[in-house]
Amino acid sequence: MGLSRGEKGVLAAVLLALAVMLAIFGLRALRSAPLEAIAPAAVSTPAGETVSQEDRIDINTADAEALMSLPGIGEAKAAAIIAYREEHGPFRYPEELLNVKGIGEGILEGLLDYVTTGG
Repeated sequence: MGLSRGEKGVLAAVLLALAVMLAIFGLRALRSAPLEAIAPAAVSTPAGETVSQEDRIDINTADAEALMSLPGIGEAKAAAIIAYREEHGPFRYPEELLNVKGIGEGILEGLLDYVTTGG
């Protein structure tokens, strides 16, 4: 016997709530970790190139042109990032980009090796 449509909706809501809780508690754990533990000085990108911490784009200070140089970020997403930080203040962690309209897990995953929040 399968789940009814209503039961599926409730299950989806519960799973979403759990995912949000995990994300929140995960970010809290990151806040207490030393920077070296969560952001190595240099990482290897899928293309095999190394991006040092100094070469990453600071999503808190970058203009639209710099943001558009990032993988998966075009004019609309760059504008959304700038609007979000103007409304909510600086990003504390790159994972907060998930709060920006149009940026999901896939885009975020492609950005993590290229961005910083300025330390």
